[in-house]
Amino acid sequence: MISLYYRTDNPYSLYGINHFTEKFGIPIMLNSPSESGIGLAYGVEAKGDFLIKMNENEIHKGLCGKCCTPSEKIPLCENPLDTGTADTVIAYFENGTTRYPCVSQTKHGITIGIDIFKETGYLLSGHLDNIRPSLDVISRRELASKPTVDFLENILFEAILAACYDRHIPLVQKSIWPEGKSFAVCLTHDVDEIKKTYQWISRPLRYLMKRDIRGFKGQVSSMIQKIRRIEPYDTYDDIIGIEKSLGAKSTYYILKETGTFVLSSKKTWYLYGRNRSLQNPEIRALIQKLQTNGDEVAIHGSYFSYLHPELIEEQTRELEGIIHEKIVGTRQHNLNLEVPATWHHQLRAGLRYDTTLGFKDTIGFRWGTSFPFFPNFGKEPLPLLEIPLIIMDICLESSNTKIEDCHRIANEVERYQGVLTLLWHPPVFNTLEFLDARDIYININQYCQDKGAWITRAKDIYEWISLRNRQTFSCFNHDSTCTIIPSDNDYEQFFTLYLPPGSEGTIHSGNADVIKREGDCVYIKTHNQQKNNEIIVGIA
Repeated sequence: MISLYYRTDNPYSLYGINHFTEKFGIPIMLNSPSESGIGLAYGVEAKGDFLIKMNENEIHKGLCGKCCTPSEKIPLCENPLDTGTADTVIAYFENGTTRYPCVSQTKHGITIGIDIFKETGYLLSGHLDNIRPSLDVISRRELASKPTVDFLENILFEAILAACYDRHIPLVQKSIWPEGKSFAVCLTHDVDEIKKTYQWISRPLRYLMKRDIRGFKGQVSSMIQKIRRIEPYDTYDDIIGIEKSLGAKSTYYILKETGTFVLSSKKTWYLYGRNRSLQNPEIRALIQKLQTNGDEVAIHGSYFSYLHPELIEEQTRELEGIIHEKIVGTRQHNLNLEVPATWHHQLRAGLRYDTTLGFKDTIGFRWGTSFPFFPNFGKEPLPLLEIPLIIMDICLESSNTKIEDCHRIANEVERYQGVLTLLWHPPVFNTLEFLDARDIYININQYCQDKGAWITRAKDIYEWISLRNRQTFSCFNHDSTCTIIPSDNDYEQFFTLYLPPGSEGTIHSGNADVIKREGDCVYIKTHNQQKNNEIIVGIA
């Protein structure tokens, strides 16, 4: 186990500490020594055989510079401590002509000049939303393209891992994802309408104004489909078939729109074309089809519901009456989100996760993370899991390198073991009108599947994170064995062991199996723990 020493009462720092420990799932002792001899001193003096020192800093209202490693340059909202050259410099801070070490390692310790806990606490409370408007377009897109929180927390995790290697002991972690999966892909679709309506006018006009003959021809072909009684926006059988080939299910957010439209206001036209009732026989038939297929049916809060809790409550209860089961998740229509009021409204409606937090005009990491988190706006984090939206189909329209852009973002998510949440609206699977969206969806999913991703529904992400956070364990090292003792043995659990370089790990107890080996990592899955819940791993 690792010792963490701190005295701070800063709410952002405390949130950052809690988020780090939950996310990485490693056993930590607070303000007391552990048998490992590894200590993390946050803003205090402490002793240890291998000590990681982290500085407390002020977080600024703008960007101060960048933390630079050989492969990354990540913006910071603080001026980190100069940690000196020491034996090895892990990272530098750069700001114009200023450049100095901000993470350095000696023989028996690492000094981190960045206040990782406080900065991540600020970022996961919406700090980037306040900074972004002051930046130019290029800077905003650059900021969105990097998961800053994930990068910073990984610096600390790598420091702890280096300490374990120095002490020649394994680092035991609750596996971030089940079955040895390296990261997750969350498949989602917003059901805004089931028929093409006002788009029969708006889309042809758009293509004519842009002089896009190819796009206009697609609209004509779609009209011919409609004349033949083929609804161009009814693509659900195709989506189900695509996801069946991936061995996956997805989440559908069903909209009941209550907003009104004004004929003279083009901005309100689309409100008329959205689903007006959940009692429509076609909507109910679609919901039945999705449920039969094993997909998740969740609520898509109407355009104005993000400000009106009674609408979220009413729409959620009505949809629950149709599907005859509890709804746990939501996404607000148009990604409308009033932070933190909307999350409070969702909680009062009995919802437990949200997937609204994302960009309307670009892809990437709005709050600097790809990992689900519980937002912090008070003494305790909200009991609502936010699963960040990373790639939405319409945000790719202006890109000439759509697939490359998706792969680049997927690589970032994989690097930090996060969740790649995809939003593909059902109409874009109509290849007559949307030429490449369907192929991109298939491509990005196959790309992630080849990388070992867990491709699943939003509800599954929520349930996994909730279960994982409840799970606790302790571990002890004795000579050539590592003993892991879970607090609960009523269900299967997953652990990841980072072994000392060159070591091999084998299970000596009969209650677990090694399900994957990857370099010095061993992935373990428990079973038959009722007789013995001590997992004994031999290390040689």
